[in-house]
Amino acid sequence: MFNIVISDTIYNRIIASNEGSPLHRLLKQQPSRLLSSADTDYLKQHPEAVLKSPSSLYILDVQPAEALSIRRSFGVICLSGDNPDIIPLIDVNDIHISNEHEKLGRGWDSVLDSVEKLPSNALLLTDRYLFAFRHPNAGDGLANIHDILNELLPQQFEGGDYHVTIVFDDRSKHSSYTFDEIATKLNRIKTQLGRNYPIMMEVLGITPDCSIYNKLHNRLIVSNYYLVEAGHKLAAFNKDQGTARQMLIPMTLFTEASLNGTSTPPLKAIEQTVATLREFSKSLSQLSDHSVYLYAVNGKRMEKCMGIRNRLIK
Repeated sequence: MFNIVISDTIYNRIIASNEGSPLHRLLKQQPSRLLSSADTDYLKQHPEAVLKSPSSLYILDVQPAEALSIRRSFGVICLSGDNPDIIPLIDVNDIHISNEHEKLGRGWDSVLDSVEKLPSNALLLTDRYLFAFRHPNAGDGLANIHDILNELLPQQFEGGDYHVTIVFDDRSKHSSYTFDEIATKLNRIKTQLGRNYPIMMEVLGITPDCSIYNKLHNRLIVSNYYLVEAGHKLAAFNKDQGTARQMLIPMTLFTEASLNGTSTPPLKAIEQTVATLREFSKSLSQLSDHSVYLYAVNGKRMEKCMGIRNRLIK
C-alpha cells in the first residue's frame, strides 16, 4: 500500500513553508507515517527494513548519498529531506499506439522508457490471454515477458529475492502449451536476463471458475511506483513490430490533475489490482476447491497455493 514515510522534522518544515507545492499537496492527500529521530536512525542502521513497506515513498532526514544508496539497494523511492523531488512520481502522459505488423520504435524498449528508471522491488503482470498464441507475429507471450523483464528489472537489488508474479488464464492458453511448460520456461528466462540477484518467479494460471477471473480483465504490468496498461494484450510485439492495434500507456502514480483534486490518480488502478490479488491470497487457506487455478514457484508446480508470495500484496 502506498503511503509516505517521512521524518517528522522534514514533514513539519514542508507543511509550514511549502504550501501549494506538489509535495505539500501530496502530503495533504496521502496517508503519512511520521518518524522520530530514533526511527530515522533505525532505518539508517537497518535500511532493509524499507521492504516492510515496499511501495512507500520515503523522505528521510539523511544525506542525499544515503537516500540514493537505499533507493538503489532496495528498490524504493527514498529522498533526502534536503531537497525532496517527487517529479518522477508525476506522470508525463506518455502514450504509445501500436498497429499490427508495423514498427513501433524499439518495441518494449521504447514503450517503457518513461518508467524503467524508477526503482522497483517487485512486478505483477496480469493478462488472461498472455499465452493464447505461440507464433511471433500473433504475439509470443514468453518472448514478450523476456523483453519486458529485461527492461524493468533493476541492475542492482540487495533486498533478497526480487518478486515477479504472472497471472494468466490457463484454459485460454495455446493448445500446444502445458502449464508446467510455461512455468518452466518463465523460470528459465530468469537466468537468461543475467541479473546478479535471485528472482522469485511466481506463476498463477486461473480458470473462469476462479473468484478473481472477472476482476482481472485489464492487461497490466504493475510495480510499486508505476503501471503499464495494454489495451489488447501484453504480448504486444514481435521484436519491434506490433502484434495488434492498441494503446500502450505507462503511468506513474500521480498526475498534476490528481494532485489538484480534479482527476483520479493512476495509483487507484494499482490499488484495485493489488487488492484483488490480496483478497484472493487471503481466501486460499479457506478454499475448498483448488482446481480453479494452477500454481508454480521458480518453475516447480505446487499442489496448491496457500498465499501469493509477491511483496506488493502483503
